[in-house]
Amino acid sequence: MPLRPARALSVQTLLRTVPTNSLAVLDDALFEELIVFRRYLLQPVVFVSDPAAIRHVLIDRFDDYPRLTSIRRLFETDLRTGSLASEGETWRRHRRVATPTIDHRAIRPDVPGLIAIAEQMADGLAAGPETVDIERWVGGLATLLWNQVVTGGDPAGIPILRWLSKVPHKPRPIDLVPMPAWLARHFVHHRRDPARAELDRQLHAMIAARKAPGFTGAPDLLHRLAHARDRQDGAPLPDDEVRDEAASLIAGGAASVRALTWIWYLLALHPEVEARFHAELDAVLGDRPPLPEDLPKLTYTRRVLDEVMRLYPPIPVILRQAARADVVGGRRIRRGTFVAVLPWIVHRHRRLWQDPDRFDPDRFLDANAAGRPKLAYLPFAAGPRVCVGASFAVTQMLATIAVLGRRFRFRLASDAPVVPFGAISLQPKGGLPVRIERR
Repeated sequence: MPLRPARALSVQTLLRTVPTNSLAVLDDALFEELIVFRRYLLQPVVFVSDPAAIRHVLIDRFDDYPRLTSIRRLFETDLRTGSLASEGETWRRHRRVATPTIDHRAIRPDVPGLIAIAEQMADGLAAGPETVDIERWVGGLATLLWNQVVTGGDPAGIPILRWLSKVPHKPRPIDLVPMPAWLARHFVHHRRDPARAELDRQLHAMIAARKAPGFTGAPDLLHRLAHARDRQDGAPLPDDEVRDEAASLIAGGAASVRALTWIWYLLALHPEVEARFHAELDAVLGDRPPLPEDLPKLTYTRRVLDEVMRLYPPIPVILRQAARADVVGGRRIRRGTFVAVLPWIVHRHRRLWQDPDRFDPDRFLDANAAGRPKLAYLPFAAGPRVCVGASFAVTQMLATIAVLGRRFRFRLASDAPVVPFGAISLQPKGGLPVRIERR
């Protein structure tokens, strides 16, 4: 993990550091106290790690804690009305329409195809002394898997998915400064990639093709979204909003599978866990590729994945702003206070987890989890804004882990420290070079 500052950083240092690595601003005290109040210039901030207070903010008083306007603007530039960028009734309508298109029932028919793609990609991996950046390789595989779900595997979808996986673009300090909407349009919304117009045209064309009466393709995510209806009034989304929600789902799906990189890093460092992981794969799969019905049987593998997402949560930072005065964790906060719920801190908090920086998948045995607050673990956020693609992400990761773990071991190719880089998602700074061994 990045070195933790001994004390809170100054405002100048914080603004300079956040765009580089948001995790590097988190000082040691935040991992000791469950509620921490800070003030940066005139802006009050409360860091919330207490599970009861997290429930209050993210679930019980959800409407009173919208996302930070400055963060939402970064998404809004490219996603417009999509659920990652919207609030209020627009968000509620999009969420009602989008959720059934990506839940576990909707993606179940895609699982055999996901396994087949992972097997095909694994065929191209060669054991030997050459190094492979597993972070980059897994990113390429994840794009193919996600494209299978989104477009039914249409190659034209790949450039769209790659572009949207970079949304929101790396923030500058000016992007994080609170400002009125008219000023934000000048400083933030003008940051548009010239390639977006053509990619937008292609995405609109793909959606239009799926709405046409003669469409004969598979009912992929774009098809389901184009034909989805609001369960309250039966109305579809307007065409422009179908595009926005498709873009939002695609962008969110790219961030949710980062554990596919971190698992190989942690297994390489913990051979005893790796041995148990391989033993379960051998017992369940033998010498054949996994089948969809095998995935629920991989109980130890699922605990490994849960522990990877505890140490390296796909969504490391959740930021909200109090819309009115309230009481959080027994302390009064005023309207406008920034509320930071950081899974990176919550998952490593010394009051919530025993030996929290240690990798131990058996934390997630039922007997060991008894008595632990549910919201001490929130890899995909929590409440109404829980990641809509969480079920797909877990299924995709379990399938990929089974395919790769059945065939290979991955060994770190360098002794250099692997530093988690905290932006919107969590990734190893500079990639993760490994050498591949065939089992």
